[in-house]
Amino acid sequence: MPVNTSRIRALWTWLVEARFAWLALGVIAVALAVSLRPHTTEPVIRLTGLILQVLGIGTVIWGISETRALFGHPSFAAKAKSWFGRFPLLRRNVVAAAAATSIGVDTCRARAYTTHGPGPNPTLDSRVDALEKNVDLIHERISSTEREMDEEFRKAGEALRNEEKARQIEDTVIREKLEATGTGGVHISAIGASWLFVGVVLSTAGVEIAELLK
Repeated sequence: MPVNTSRIRALWTWLVEARFAWLALGVIAVALAVSLRPHTTEPVIRLTGLILQVLGIGTVIWGISETRALFGHPSFAAKAKSWFGRFPLLRRNVVAAAAATSIGVDTCRARAYTTHGPGPNPTLDSRVDALEKNVDLIHERISSTEREMDEEFRKAGEALRNEEKARQIEDTVIREKLEATGTGGVHISAIGASWLFVGVVLSTAGVEIAELLK
């Protein structure tokens, strides 16, 4: 029967989805295999339970680290290094930094326009001709102003749409972070609870379990 690679990849993806469950069950299986062997002594059982409890407590640190990384906070090592770096008696090298500031100047638009006069000795025809030319110039100026206004309105509308999209994306990211903070650590808590449960049982009932395995 030929091997279907797509099914193998699908099977692998399906198994990876439950990776946290495999991790929890794998550690518990190893602990039980060590503790429940025939003739296992009571100290070995209690020590195995203690290790499971320590691992369960370690999942709390794991969850805190996940939350810290989710919101971009510095790690504990970085905070400790920064805190020790501010030790009052520690000699520091003072570095003078020069900053350059640039000042932007708003520019304004200047428009020039022309008019047609009737001439030094105006007649009725020259006046009408000048009036027609001036009306044409007025129409051109109005059309130019309308085009500029339409362009500004288009730019303003595009800027508003871009800002709206950016805010929607930001809201989605914040919502995902809040959801991950509230429910994302459930799998880590479940792993820790299972390890703590088995560890407490092995540590508490170590003597009785050792008697049964003799």
